[in-house]
Amino acid sequence: FLAARDGKVPESLQLYQNHLNWRETTFPIHLNTPGLQTILRKKAVSEIDIPSPDANPTVYVNYGTLNALQSSGTVTTQDVVQAFTICTERMLAENENPKAPRTVQFIDLSGVSMTSFRVDTLKQIYYTFEPNYPETLARMVIYPVSNLYSATARTLLSFVHARTQAKFLITNSLPTICQELGWDLAEVE
Repeated sequence: FLAARDGKVPESLQLYQNHLNWRETTFPIHLNTPGLQTILRKKAVSEIDIPSPDANPTVYVNYGTLNALQSSGTVTTQDVVQAFTICTERMLAENENPKAPRTVQFIDLSGVSMTSFRVDTLKQIYYTFEPNYPETLARMVIYPVSNLYSATARTLLSFVHARTQAKFLITNSLPTICQELGWDLAEVE
């Protein structure tokens, strides 16, 4: 919390108090919600298990599936935020470095056009995670995105804090992702 507010103690304490209030109103998350069950069952939000001593736990988002579920009205934005929260909480709790846990978020855009990108859902996720999980994001991978659409993706995400944007890897190169995340390319393929 202190690092997220550049070492400013009053702002950090306020952020922490807001976080405690959020936890009080957010947990427990009830797993009997139909939309949440659908997301988890379809693995639209899940974990990528890459055994590597250098790799951070990774939340995997099958954006095509998630977008289709939202478009059909099967799931809500709140269901999506809760699925992210459950996966993130579990991975942070199991992190090897409990004093400074980190996760990676891998957004898989395979088969998704930029015109179907739901910025409203991304904003809700961001506005939940930025104040409640500060400085836990190691990398945000958005894949595959051609060089042509990379600038468009960054423009769509302009609401994100500059320090967080610096952690984004928007690419169509699997070898680059593996190198950045410490994954074995042959195993991933």
